[in-house]
Amino acid sequence: LSEDILRVNKESQNLHAELLLRRAGAAGGSGSVASGLLKEEAMLDRAGVERWRYDFADGSGMSNYNRVTPRGTVAFLRWTQTRPWGAAWRETLPVAGVDGTLARRFEGTPLEGKLFAKTGSLNGASALSGFLIAASGRTLIFSVLANDMPAGVSATDDMDAALLRVAAAN
Repeated sequence: LSEDILRVNKESQNLHAELLLRRAGAAGGSGSVASGLLKEEAMLDRAGVERWRYDFADGSGMSNYNRVTPRGTVAFLRWTQTRPWGAAWRETLPVAGVDGTLARRFEGTPLEGKLFAKTGSLNGASALSGFLIAASGRTLIFSVLANDMPAGVSATDDMDAALLRVAAAN
């Protein structure tokens, strides 16, 4: 299980994410996507994420029917850090300028090695959510999402610039 979570987070392996959802659904359920989504909803409820802040149709985030707010994401990330497994889970996230989907992002910046986050991109959408160590040494939780971008347009540079400014100011 830990190897699958590492692959899902570091490499953004969508097939493994889908299988992880079904695996969660198999624990006391049928192992279907619907059963997995019920488990996911129960976990997000325990995390204190209000139901209107998300709607999921699959495990990988590939469906156009998936929705999540930045505040919902931050609430979930904050909750993970109160769990006994929170530190180990955070270590599965890509590290800026070091590995995974962030290996080339933030290289040579103050956030190299100090930002731990999950990336996401699909059909005019881009996301980056996780943790960063600010200039003060404080750890901040963040979620930056860009939706409905025209073909050929990327929000990545603007997202990264904003996070660099937040880190420098805190």
